[in-house]
Formats: sequence, structure tokens, C-alpha cells
Amino acid sequence: MAGSFQWLTLTQAQQQLAQRLNDPNMIFWTEAELTFYISQSLRIFNSLTWTWRQDFQYNDPVNIWNSLGSLPGSPRLRTLTDTYCYTEMEYMLLELPSGGVWTGTSQFNISVFSQALQRRRDEIIQLTNCNQSLSTGIPLTPNTIRTELDDQTIDVERVRYIPVSGNPNTLYRDDTVASEFYEAPLYQLQPGTPQTFSLSSEPPLSFQVDIPPNQPGTYEAIVLQSGAPFNPPTPTLLGIPDDYAYVLIWGALADLLGQESEAKDAERSAYCLKRYQDGLQLMLKSPWIELGKVNGVAVSLDSIVATDRYSPEFDSNPTGFGPVIVVGGQDFIGAPVGSGVGVTVLGNSPIVDAGTGTFLQVSRSDWDAVLDIAQARSLFKCGGAEFKAALEIEKRALLACAAENTRLRSLGAFSDVIDQRGNQQERDMQRFNNANKGK
Repeated sequence: MAGSFQWLTLTQAQQQLAQRLNDPNMIFWTEAELTFYISQSLRIFNSLTWTWRQDFQYNDPVNIWNSLGSLPGSPRLRTLTDTYCYTEMEYMLLELPSGGVWTGTSQFNISVFSQALQRRRDEIIQLTNCNQSLSTGIPLTPNTIRTELDDQTIDVERVRYIPVSGNPNTLYRDDTVASEFYEAPLYQLQPGTPQTFSLSSEPPLSFQVDIPPNQPGTYEAIVLQSGAPFNPPTPTLLGIPDDYAYVLIWGALADLLGQESEAKDAERSAYCLKRYQDGLQLMLKSPWIELGKVNGVAVSLDSIVATDRYSPEFDSNPTGFGPVIVVGGQDFIGAPVGSGVGVTVLGNSPIVDAGTGTFLQVSRSDWDAVLDIAQARSLFKCGGAEFKAALEIEKRALLACAAENTRLRSLGAFSDVIDQRGNQQERDMQRFNNANKGK
């Protein structure tokens, strides 16, 4: 298969990891368990080095807005479920690997696993802006300035007013103090067409417009949503990119090992929390989208904020705006309807080749670093001195990944520009002070 590595089979990789662990017969670490660690190590390697850049094309005849996490055939298609995470966590905690049905010891149960995973998952979504969607048909009440939202809404990043007659109007984000200064007397404005919306002084799950709408209609909003509730044993998609499932697992393990019970392990809990925080920073820097084309012509990648500022009401002309690809939160993009859209993205790490499902997708020069990561991850369940010794192996792997990342970035004169394109919406909207993320 062109473009794939065909030198190391998954079976050979399992054997090499088992030899590293001095368990060649795969007794303490089973073949299935080693596969989990190898797979996650490839994902960790990709998140550290940004290796698997891939091209993707689509043509949506209906929708401007799409998520690369759900578009069929996307290199960033989200496939991992909570059941996958439960199984790996069970391996790492020396519990029976039974997925979403608990068969382990009394230290834990599936409800505790599920709650820890869901809490950390929704925190990741908030901090990294990785689960945006378009919410349409939000009901409004004429002559009323405040609108309530459903409890899955974490943040509101854009609002459009769509009256039953007349033209839609995109609202600029503002606050009530600005309205007091520039639109006084506040709360006494005559009904008309809203111009701004605010979130800063409103109750949770609501937004407020400056001018009460004078006719019925709806609002359309780009919102950040919490993920789907986990309900084991039924598998549920995680709601975050596949290659960062390991970050979610570290966060959940930090909680599980930090609870006041016989399961408490303060040292490993602190380690997991540090790895979780490191992973959040990697997600924030991820160059998830790098280049874009519309109908074969290279175009700019602009944030929602910038596009609204310089091309007001661009989505009122869904087939003819731009040409530009509008970048929202991680994996969320907008492009002209009916156009051939091409993007270069950081794809999910492929585990084995697509042709035969046999060969591990890693270069010869990088395999030792991946094997080091897998070895350190495997030794987590040992705890004590064995786990501490593995930290030096992990450190060696991280240094190797940093060197590989530097090498790949040096291949282009403008790699630094390319790598920052996916984060434009975060920079323009300034949702957080980066120093406070993941604390």
C-alpha cells in the first residue's frame, strides 16, 4: 500500500514490548493489553510530533458548517468510546478488563469510572474548545431580551438573529456595561433588530441581546456543547479527538487514585494529574488544520470572529462567500455550500496499515521512542519502584519526540505559521488566559 509502513507487524511489536517487560509469554501483560498500550503510544507520539498530516476533501451541498470529527472519511473522525477507556483503565489499575460491565474488585465500580471520565471529558471540551456545533431554531420571544439555552451548552461563541421576514443579522458579542455607555437608556430601547449579545452578566445557560426583537423568529448560534452522557455498558463516543483519549484517561485516573478510599495512591494520582495538564497544553497547541482549498484554489483560513468582522453576514450567501475556510473550535469549520473543499489536517494516528491491517504505522527511526512510551505506560500498574524507574524511560521518549517535532518543523520555512492556523478562533476570541488553562 502506497504511503504506508510495511516493515513491522503488530505481532512483532507485541513481542518486542513483551521482551522489554521481561514477560515473553505474555502472562502478566496479555496480548490484548499490550495492543492497548502500543495503540495509545502511537497516538501519544502523534500528539507530540504532529507526524500524520493528511489531505481530505468533501463537498456538502447543504451545510456551511461541519465538524471534521463526524464527516464520513475524515482523517480526524472520532471513533473511540468510553468503553475503550474503561478497558484500558482497568488494565492500568490491575482490574479485570471487562469494559463497561464491572467485574473487578471493590476498590472501584463502573459508576465511579464513568463519572470520573465524564467530568474530565467535559472539562477538556471547555478548556480546548473541541466540541463546537451549530444550534438552529433557538426559540425567541418578541419584545424580550433574554433567551434560555439547554443545559448541554457550555459556551456561546456566535449568535444570529433570524426573523420570520427580513434579513438575518449576526450579533456582535458585547456586554451590558457597553450597552449602558453606548445604548442608554439600557432596558428601555424600543423593539427592533438586535445588534449585540452578551454573556458576562447573565445567568448561566442564557444570553441577552441589546434590542428586544420586534418580530417572531429564531436565533442560530455556534455553541460549545458538553459531550453525550456516558451510560455503560452502552458504548458512547468520547466527544474529543481520538489521539487525545489518553489525556482523558490520565485525568480520570488522577481522580480515581485521589479519592479517599482503599484505592488512594497520592503519588500516582499526582503523576496522572501532571500528565493530564501536559496533555491539555498539547491539545491547545495542536495544528489540527493547516491548509485549505476551495474548488482547487488555495484560500485563507480565517477565524469566525475575523470573518464576521470583515465579511459581515457572509453566511447569508452560503454558496458565494469567500473564497475562505472559516475556522472555529477544534475540528469545526465553515466553507461555501456546494464547493469542493480540501483541507490538510493533522489526522488520527493510524495504528496499522489500511491495506492488510497487519503492519504498524511507524517509521524505523521512531519505533524506539514509541516502544519507550508503551513500556512506561505498561509499568504504571506495577506501582512502586518499578513504576518510578519507568519515568526515566518515559523522559527519554519525550526528548526523542521533541527532537522529531523540531526536525519536522524545520522542513518548511513557514512551519510556525502553518502550525498556528487552527488556533485563530481561540486567539481572536480570547476565551481564556492560557496561563490559567488546566489548573
